[in-house]
Amino acid sequence: MLSVLLLGVVAPEAIANTATHVEFTPQSVLAPKVPDREPGQPVKFDQEVKALGSVQLEMSATQTAYVRSVMRGNSATYRSLFDNEVRCTWPGGEQSFVTGQNILQKGASLEPDKEDVQLTTRFLVHPGVATKVTCTAYVRAATLRDKLDAKFQLHSGFIEFAATSVANTTAGVPAQRSTPRGLVRVGPDPKVVAREPALPFFTLAPGFTKLSVFADTEYKTCYPGQNKDCNKPPTSTATFTLFVNQWNGDKLCQTNSATTETREMSYSVHHHYVPLHLPDFKVRADCEQRFNAYVLVKYKGGMDGGVQGTAVGLPDSRGSTKTHNSDMSHVFVVPLKS
Repeated sequence: MLSVLLLGVVAPEAIANTATHVEFTPQSVLAPKVPDREPGQPVKFDQEVKALGSVQLEMSATQTAYVRSVMRGNSATYRSLFDNEVRCTWPGGEQSFVTGQNILQKGASLEPDKEDVQLTTRFLVHPGVATKVTCTAYVRAATLRDKLDAKFQLHSGFIEFAATSVANTTAGVPAQRSTPRGLVRVGPDPKVVAREPALPFFTLAPGFTKLSVFADTEYKTCYPGQNKDCNKPPTSTATFTLFVNQWNGDKLCQTNSATTETREMSYSVHHHYVPLHLPDFKVRADCEQRFNAYVLVKYKGGMDGGVQGTAVGLPDSRGSTKTHNSDMSHVFVVPLKS
C-alpha cells in the first residue's frame, strides 16, 4: 500500500483503511477585496484563512512522516488567490508549507485551463521529539481588486499522512530542503538558470533499493525591479527538470531526471505551481549511498521570473496581527526498500 500512496494517487481502498485521512467538505470560499487605504499607501491584502480538516499522529523522537493535502478550486467570480497551506504543530514546534496559484474568472479568461486549479502541498514532518503532531489544512484566499469581494468553489480535497514512517538520512533527519526566503531570479543573461529548490548531499544507510523524489516549485512570473511594470508584462517561459544524482565521493556515479516540463506562464496567474516527481530512482549498490537532488529551472523567453522561497509574515487568521512563515518551493526524498 505504501508504494501506491507514494505515487501521488490514492487508491479507494487505501482511503477507506487509513484513519489519518480526512476529506474536505465542498464549499464556497470568500476571497476578500483589497482593503481601503490612503492615497500613496502600499497595497495590503486581506486574506481569508479557513481550516478545512486536521489529522493527528503520535510520533517518536526519530520518526518522520509524509503529509499530503490536495485541494481543487474553481468557479471563481473574479481572479482570486488560492493557497493550500498545511501547518503541522506540536508543543513547542511547527512546520508549515504552502502552495498557491491564482484561479481565473470562470468563463471570462484567456486561459480556461487556469479556471480550474488543483494544488498539492506535500512534505516530510519531523518533530525530533516524542509527541503528538497535528497537521491542519487551510485554504487561503484573496481577490485582486479594490471594490468587491470575490469567491470561488472548493470543489474537493483531503489531508492525510500518506506514510507514517519514512526513513531518515544517516544524520537522523529527513532528506528535505526548502528554498530560503526571497526570490531566485531566472531570466536572460547572466541568470539564465537556477538550481532551486535543491537538496544538498545526504547519505542513507545501506539496504535501500530506490528513491521516490518529489519537488514542488513556485515560479513568480515577473522579477521585480525599479520602474518595472509587472501588471501587464508578456508571458514568462521556462523549463523545469528534476535531477537526482548518486555519488562516489566527489565523482558522479549515476544520474536520472523526471520528464522536463515547459511552461509558458502569464502574469495574470502570478505564481505558477510546478510539481515534479521521480518515483523510481534505482539505487546502485556499487556506488556510495550519497545523493543530491535539485530542480533545474531554465529561462526560455519573455519576462524574467524567479523561484519563490519561504512566504514570510502570513496572517494566522483573517485580520490577525499574529503571523507565521511558510515554506514554498521544496524538494524531499522517500527512500524505499522494495
